[in-house]
Amino acid sequence: MKNFFVLFSTLLLCLSIKSQNFDESFLNSLPENIREDLLSQVEQKQTAEEPQYRKSSSFVPKNSSSLGDSDRFGSNFFMMMQSSLMPLNEPNFDSNYILDFGDEITIQLVGAKDNTFINVIERDGSIFLPELKKFFLSGLSLEEASILIKETVKSSFIGVEAFITLTNVRDIQVVITGNVFNPGTYTLSGNSNIFHALMVSGGPSNDGSFRSIKLIRGNDVIEEIDLYDTFINGKANFKKRLRSGDVVFVSPIGNLVTLVGSFKRPGTYEFLNDEMISAAIDFGNGLDSIANLNDVSIYSVLDGNIIKKSIKDFSEINNIKARDGDRFVISSYKLREVNIYGAVMNPGKYIINEGSGIKDLILLAGGYTKNAYPLGGVLENKKTKEINQLASTKLYETFLDNLANLATKGSDEGFESIVSIMTQLKDKPTSGRVSANFDLDLINSGEVKDIVLQNGDAVTIPEYLDHVYIFGEVSSEGTIRFSENKDISYYIDKSGGYTNFANKKGIFILQPNGETQRYKRANIFNAREKIKIYPGSVIFIPREIKNSLLVRETAQAYATILGNIGVSLASVSVLKD
Repeated sequence: MKNFFVLFSTLLLCLSIKSQNFDESFLNSLPENIREDLLSQVEQKQTAEEPQYRKSSSFVPKNSSSLGDSDRFGSNFFMMMQSSLMPLNEPNFDSNYILDFGDEITIQLVGAKDNTFINVIERDGSIFLPELKKFFLSGLSLEEASILIKETVKSSFIGVEAFITLTNVRDIQVVITGNVFNPGTYTLSGNSNIFHALMVSGGPSNDGSFRSIKLIRGNDVIEEIDLYDTFINGKANFKKRLRSGDVVFVSPIGNLVTLVGSFKRPGTYEFLNDEMISAAIDFGNGLDSIANLNDVSIYSVLDGNIIKKSIKDFSEINNIKARDGDRFVISSYKLREVNIYGAVMNPGKYIINEGSGIKDLILLAGGYTKNAYPLGGVLENKKTKEINQLASTKLYETFLDNLANLATKGSDEGFESIVSIMTQLKDKPTSGRVSANFDLDLINSGEVKDIVLQNGDAVTIPEYLDHVYIFGEVSSEGTIRFSENKDISYYIDKSGGYTNFANKKGIFILQPNGETQRYKRANIFNAREKIKIYPGSVIFIPREIKNSLLVRETAQAYATILGNIGVSLASVSVLKD
């Protein structure tokens, strides 16, 4: 970066409320991934300041205040609704489509007579083809009409073949009423069914049923559908196409029952009036593997009081009718699933009791192998990883902002160091390491407290390491054979000493147990700090950063990077060929 200041001297910056442009030479000096992140962050800030426009659409989201209880199963299927009572008409090529007045048919003759005719079905249900006759197509399927026209053309003209296409589908008007989100008269495609009608009208209202929706033609109910057949069983039982004058009626809601506990898909479901509570097993997508069928209860509201019914025999649910407002609770065994890798007798996935800790897991896995190195054990937790990932992302964004400010000011203060830190932050996967002790003797004696494991935790026990890792600003990164009672200077000398960019005042040491320490050299005010080095310790010499505004962030970044390196090294050490 010797020519960095020259690059900045040629930087062209357009400063305004809406835009910020960087000189091409400056951008080319950045690593590709950091360059993309910088441009993306600037673009997001610019976009936030500009008015936002949405592409026009015939569907719009419902008002959130009108959605009601989002826990009710099926509600998410109708988050959108038609913005107009006049949706766009689109062609349809279903061979079972029933033709009627207003449908447009294109007939192409190929052979001795080449011609194309576009015909709209008249009110009497017919079309006219020159030199032939009227074809009465209303009430025929598209396939039946095609066969009729093809055979007539074939028998009337030698060497002529007809190709029939449904070019445009007629519009129909239907009434959608009852307990529907937006009742009214709608213009739909002639190929629409009940489900299409529900989609454009926003679906059942908060008081509308998903289980009883009727298609009324004249005064007769010609079809009644249960949307749970589609939502739960994947059956599309929409047999009837709508016609002008049809009424789609959404019945009032049935009995709402809430499923709680070991259901794979808990939530609030609608039961029919004569439906047994046992249907909940299908509605809830079955039970999970830790369902406790010895602890099953139904809570009902009776005369203003909540009544609990304990189910002694699980088969009883086949004879209990669901009541509106019921809560069906199936408890779970208090078990947790965890993983253990590395130097234990039987690594793998284990189910443990709630409250079990590291000691219990080690014993379940058969104990340590003879080469196990408990001091270097790693416990990773999913929630901790999420928190660390969020913190790392925020830290990275802080460096991005500082990088943009440097470009704006035409300054090169700490540029190379910032880019180096950002590259390491981005490249190193974030860990969810939790401080823990894996010495079973200390845990048994009570000298250290055992850690209670959470669901999804992962433990890694490396084998004994006869070396020390050293990274950063030294002449030769890598491993140095461990030597008892040697200090940090010994390992730095063994690695060829510091580079010219080393920050000798801020060396970090990651101990095998995950503890991070910062080593400070002796000066006239302080004696040399003594830090014990263990097999598997990681010594990290950071690059000196000249930007005085990022001292705290830099220390935080290096601690994060070092922690991630430590987990990665422990994981690599347990891999076998």
